[in-house]
Amino acid sequence: MKKTYLIGIVAMLFIMVMAAACVQAPAMLNQTSGSPVIHYKLYGGFVRPEYSVQELVVIQDRATFTISARDGNITERFEKALTREQFNSIVNVFYANNFSSYGDRYEEGQTHISDVGFADITFTADNLNKTVTTYNVNRYMPDGLIRIREKLQETIAFTQMPDEKQLRVLAENWILEAPTYRYDGSDLQFVSNAQADSDPVRQMLTYRFNGSHAGYGNRSDMMLAQVITGHTIQVSIIDKTVEAAVIDGKWNEKGQFLIGSESNLSYQPRMCEKTAWQSWEENSGRVYIRMPTNEEIITHYYASVYGINVTDVKTVKLGGVSCQACNVCLETYRFGLTVNASEMQPLLDEGWTRTP
Repeated sequence: MKKTYLIGIVAMLFIMVMAAACVQAPAMLNQTSGSPVIHYKLYGGFVRPEYSVQELVVIQDRATFTISARDGNITERFEKALTREQFNSIVNVFYANNFSSYGDRYEEGQTHISDVGFADITFTADNLNKTVTTYNVNRYMPDGLIRIREKLQETIAFTQMPDEKQLRVLAENWILEAPTYRYDGSDLQFVSNAQADSDPVRQMLTYRFNGSHAGYGNRSDMMLAQVITGHTIQVSIIDKTVEAAVIDGKWNEKGQFLIGSESNLSYQPRMCEKTAWQSWEENSGRVYIRMPTNEEIITHYYASVYGINVTDVKTVKLGGVSCQACNVCLETYRFGLTVNASEMQPLLDEGWTRTP
C-alpha cells in the first residue's frame, strides 16, 4: 500500500514538471506548422509626406515592403523571395518572445518622446490574430518586443536590398559612363559578385573589359599608341550607390587617381570668410607664446580632425585687387598643399580643388 502511494506521488511530480516545462518553453514554428502572416506598419511622426506610411508584409514565400505618400499613392515598393529558413526565423522570433502575452498598446514615456510616430505589429496564425501598437522607438517597451522589432527592421533592410540582377544593371550603367570605359572601353563582361561582411552591407561586383590604349581615365588630350589592354574593375555598391570603383587594383576610377599617389590641392578663401580650420583653431582653447601661422593651423587641423597628413602647405600671393565685398570677392591669395590622393576627399568636401 505504501509502495503504491509513493509511486503515485512520483508520477504526479513527473506530470507537474513536464507541464511546467511546456509552459516555459515557447512554441517554435516547424515545417509542418501553418503559414502565419505578419504585418508591420509604421506611420505618423515627423516624416516627409511621400514617406507617410511604411508597411512590411511577410508571408510564407516572400516579404513585401511598401512606402506610401500621405495621399495614399505608393512611392516605392520592394519585394524579396524568402526561403523556408528565412521565413521560419522571422516567425520564430514571435513565438520565442511570446508575442501573444503582450498588451495591445505600449505608450509609456509619451511625455518624454517627441512625435516619432507609431508602429503596429500584427501577427496572424491559426489560433491567433493580435496587433500590438508601440511608439516607433525601442524605449519604454519590453525586451521581447524590442527583439521582434529588430527582426522586422532587419527584414525591411533585406527586402530593400537590390538583387544581383539589379546590382549588375546599376554597376554596368556606371562603368559604361565612367571616363576610362567611355574613352576606349569595350567587351564588358561580368565576372563575380561578393558581399562584404560590413555594416552597411557592401556588394562588390567584378568585371573585365578591354581598352584600345594604355592608361586610365579620359586620355583625349594625350598622344597614345593603340594597344589592346585588358582590365579588371571592381565596383563597390552601398545602398544602391556606387561607393568606389578600382581598375586593376591601382586606379581609383571614381576619384580619378592612382592609388598611393599624391595630389596637389588649392583653396582660395573669400573676403571675411572663416575657413573650417580657422573656426576650429578659434574654438580650440589653446594658448600660444607665438600665434601659429595659417600653414601650421592647416597642418594641425587635418591631422587632428581627420587623421590626414598634409605636406608642403603654403600661401601663394596672387596679386591684383579686390572689391572688399565680404563673402563675395575672393582673397588675393590661395593656400596650396599636397596630400595622399586616397585621403583627399574630406578636403574636397571643404572646398579644396585639385590642381595639376
